[in-house]
Amino acid sequence: MNSKKLLTRTFITLTILFILFTIFIPLSSAGPMDEIINCDPVINVLIDEKTKNEPIMPYSYPQNVSIIIQCQISGILQDIVSDMYGEKIYMFPTIHKTPEWCTAAINPPLVKVPVDEEVQSTNATVTLTLNKNSPAFEKGEIEINIRTRRLGNKATVISPTNKTFIVPFTVGYIPIIAINHLEGNYKAITPEDTAKFPIELINLGNGKTVINTEVLSTPDGWIVDIIPLATLNAKYLGEKYKTTINLAVKPSIDFGYHEEREVIQISVTPSSYVNSSLVGEDHILTFVVHSKGFTTPGFEGIILIFSIIILLFIFKKNKKSKNNFEEGNR
Repeated sequence: MNSKKLLTRTFITLTILFILFTIFIPLSSAGPMDEIINCDPVINVLIDEKTKNEPIMPYSYPQNVSIIIQCQISGILQDIVSDMYGEKIYMFPTIHKTPEWCTAAINPPLVKVPVDEEVQSTNATVTLTLNKNSPAFEKGEIEINIRTRRLGNKATVISPTNKTFIVPFTVGYIPIIAINHLEGNYKAITPEDTAKFPIELINLGNGKTVINTEVLSTPDGWIVDIIPLATLNAKYLGEKYKTTINLAVKPSIDFGYHEEREVIQISVTPSSYVNSSLVGEDHILTFVVHSKGFTTPGFEGIILIFSIIILLFIFKKNKKSKNNFEEGNR
């Protein structure tokens, strides 16, 4: 046997003896061999970009963010330890911290991957529920904690670890408003009057909202007027989150007797103050105005002038008659 083969066999034998010695001979936890054979799990968390950028909506069902948990071992003898262990690394993910307006859970609560010097991956899901005070367009963060347990018998071969990771998300905008008819939606008036309907608008969404109004139907000869828009803050901010606008309806005042019952419709639509393309549901409001009575539009002035002329004529005639009477008595 030549010296080269002898050297190779000796090296292999020593390596095997070293491994057997490490496995079966008790070592002190502070012994020098621990530092050589000890490996650490390296954990990482990946988040799908599409999932990360998709807004999480309040006022909705719990929504999921998919994550990938990766793990590999690292150490001087990582290749030997990787081949030596048939076990798996057990990882325990938990929710560590959330914003006050958010609750979260992670599933499954236990994941495992093979012991390997190469990256091994497994899937998990973070489930988020946002309450009504979640601020629109806010960049939120969920902290998750992942810990592993030690693997090894007499000596610590794979150390335990405890890592914290951030799962970012964005809060979506919800355009929700409440509408109250403060004096109902029906009024009976004379043609000379104006029907006024106060409408209370309340922003129940989670962001600053612009409320657009539009008159959808106006009867012939009638005048319908309403403020075209109003801006309201979110209720949780404690600022101006409600207002009252007035719908004014003026009936036709054509000459003659009127007995008209007309229906007026308006639309009320919320949208985001920050992003006008985020538009909520159209609310169609219906109002009924009953106009009843007699009108003489524009005749009042004529009648007044005519009355003055008649009075002047009568006064002048009476004066003339009086003068003629006085001359006849002379």
